[in-house]
Amino acid sequence: MIRLAFATVVLLAASGSGRAEDMPHQLTGDLIRTEHEYCKTSTGYGQRFVTIRDVDGDGRKDVVLDYSEALCGGQPEPYCDGSGCLIKVYLGAGGGWRKAFEGRAKSWKVEERGGRPALLLDGRPLGG
Repeated sequence: MIRLAFATVVLLAASGSGRAEDMPHQLTGDLIRTEHEYCKTSTGYGQRFVTIRDVDGDGRKDVVLDYSEALCGGQPEPYCDGSGCLIKVYLGAGGGWRKAFEGRAKSWKVEERGGRPALLLDGRPLGG
């Protein structure tokens, strides 16, 4: 199973589609732990699984992992259910990232608020 998860991460990093090649190596361990926790078979990741951009207005790149772009054995469950899909948000901190959110949301987007980007989860600001 560890080899399978590692192969999935390598494929994600090498895919060249979307922003997958930008998957920060520091987050790989958490990605593998999540796959082991939620999925008993292989997980496939779509082009928009990884978004890297400033989502909190501090000028640093942040990371959003959108599990609506992940399929466990070809199915969206268990990453998605009636309450939404798993979303993980890591904010840039020093030379790495700190997890700022892990939970389910039906939607997310980044919009400008007061001239700064702000991440909205189900229409509410992150941390709000």
